[in-house]
Amino acid sequence: MSVTERLARAIDRLLDWTEQLFIGALSLAALTLGTMQVVLRYVFNTGFEWNEAVFVLCTVSAMLMAGARGVRENAHVRVDVIHMLVGPMTSRMLDLFAYAASLTLCLFYFYCGYLFVGFAKMMDTASPDTGFKDWAVYSIMPVAMLLFSLRYLLKIRAVLLGRETHDAHAGTPLSGSGDAA
Repeated sequence: MSVTERLARAIDRLLDWTEQLFIGALSLAALTLGTMQVVLRYVFNTGFEWNEAVFVLCTVSAMLMAGARGVRENAHVRVDVIHMLVGPMTSRMLDLFAYAASLTLCLFYFYCGYLFVGFAKMMDTASPDTGFKDWAVYSIMPVAMLLFSLRYLLKIRAVLLGRETHDAHAGTPLSGSGDAA
């Protein structure tokens, strides 16, 4: 196994572990906070001002992590019918194009998020509900987009190396079979 292969697998395992940890912890925190607020509000007629903001923050963060996980598991939105109409080589090129376009968009969002976090840090504002610095909260976006970008880089690498094929062409060799459907 080559050094780059070991590195790619190590990155995938690290991302896998990190995603699972954060999805689980943030989802559990959101569930706890949401349940707590409902009980406090409807049973004791009270609650915490910061609860809803932190609940939303946990939920959004967990869903962004789950989105990156969806890229890994091929659970993301894509048009499968086209792959059924074309051969395996064209299907591979379509996947490469889609992953490259997605990577470009994620990198653009990462850059924009980075700029916005810098602006929020310069403004030194904080949420009135939670007291959290806005730049720390807004950091979720560039971090998530970096995670998505790493996932798309791993997907592009897998397609280029022939380790990932579309489900419509599973088991079909890329060479010698032509590209007719």
